[in-house]
Amino acid sequence: MFKNQQIMDLPTHSAISFMPLADKALLHKQLNWLAFYIPLIGVLIALCYFNEAFANNTQTHLLIGMPILIAVSMLYNMVNIRLQGFAVREHDVAFKKGVIWRQVTILPLARVQHMEIHQGPIERKLDLASIKLFSAGGVSADLQIGGLTHADCKNMRQFVQNYRQEDTNSRAEFINE
Repeated sequence: MFKNQQIMDLPTHSAISFMPLADKALLHKQLNWLAFYIPLIGVLIALCYFNEAFANNTQTHLLIGMPILIAVSMLYNMVNIRLQGFAVREHDVAFKKGVIWRQVTILPLARVQHMEIHQGPIERKLDLASIKLFSAGGVSADLQIGGLTHADCKNMRQFVQNYRQEDTNSRAEFINE
């Protein structure tokens, strides 16, 4: 006969001990932003060079605004990366992020359907990776953690696979009884 045990003491997410992202996560984030800003600056320089009216109207604003915009986004990235963290616990994976709006996502391991480890060219060079965890019924990743070392991603994937294997074995034992 099925019996459902009532849980009286749920753990609070504020008690989770989060681990920081990899040391090179900030460098990766900054390089990605620079990969966006450098072509943008090139396009603006070309516009100023070929369109004299545009250059006369916006050159001063661009010379002041672009460095400020780049500096603010780089400082934001520094704060953002330092506030992110992840935790792999016995039955779930947790990830916190956000500077202004804080968000903690906790995904139970029993719900994980499949996982992906992703490495872009910059991540490969820095030995970083990101992991995506998908739960059943979802089209997109329910939890995506970037800025981890490739080894951490592989260890997390192995931990989740071992958990799922143990869960499958315990269900098989229950059915056989």
